[in-house]
Amino acid sequence: MQLRDTERFTELLYLKGLSQRKLADQAHVSQAFISMLARGRRGARPETAWRIASALGVYSHELFAVEPARLPRPASTATDAVALCKAPPLQSTAA
Repeated sequence: MQLRDTERFTELLYLKGLSQRKLADQAHVSQAFISMLARGRRGARPETAWRIASALGVYSHELFAVEPARLPRPASTATDAVALCKAPPLQSTAA
């Protein structure tokens, strides 16, 4: 889960009078994790997002957005599809 708005996150820290270190201690994560989260370089698992949001006095869905599921890349590429279109037609084996 990624932060919806990093500026809002920083604002909540200020309004609650928390440093990144204090928030990290309350949420049972490292200060480095909070720093990376605040810069958008890291996401949080749902349970971690809940602990961080709870420490800030908000609901986790207000602070975090669910990342879209990453679908696997198809095995064939557009180049493969073009090559298949140019392939000679199959020969009939009927006698």
